[in-house]
Amino acid sequence: MATQTQAPVQPGSENKLYILQQGIVEDAPGGVPAHLSFGILSTVPDPVNPGDITFTLKAPTGFVFTGWLSWAYHDVNTLQAKGNLETTQGTLGDGGRTLTFTHNPSLSTNQECIGYGAQVTAVDGATPGRYTDGQLKVGAANPIKLKGRVLDPDED
Repeated sequence: MATQTQAPVQPGSENKLYILQQGIVEDAPGGVPAHLSFGILSTVPDPVNPGDITFTLKAPTGFVFTGWLSWAYHDVNTLQAKGNLETTQGTLGDGGRTLTFTHNPSLSTNQECIGYGAQVTAVDGATPGRYTDGQLKVGAANPIKLKGRVLDPDED
């Protein structure tokens, strides 16, 4: 985590965060695992510190999580990392289709963001195509859709 003074914990302040998927994850069955990337930014100039909250991810059709994920703080203008990359293992459910973990997405200003990457892999036998039925829920914030594209095995 970035070395900075955090504001007092403000339960429910995750509603002040802007959450988005970064790109569309692509993988072919039997391919090397890929990263489903998402970011969190603040919508207000003041510090946002919701405390430890649960992140719940549901993989798009054709994908499962491996359990590994990472995150780092970045400057929103340069995208330069401001803190060390943190890596952890989340909790898998539904045969790897869901991943949950707890983290405090604390942001000191709206000039920094957190970039997350959750490792996924395409399921053997998955039908190639684009799927938009994944979901990311961060505490009480409105969930967002997660999208993925299963490639033909010879595309990876």
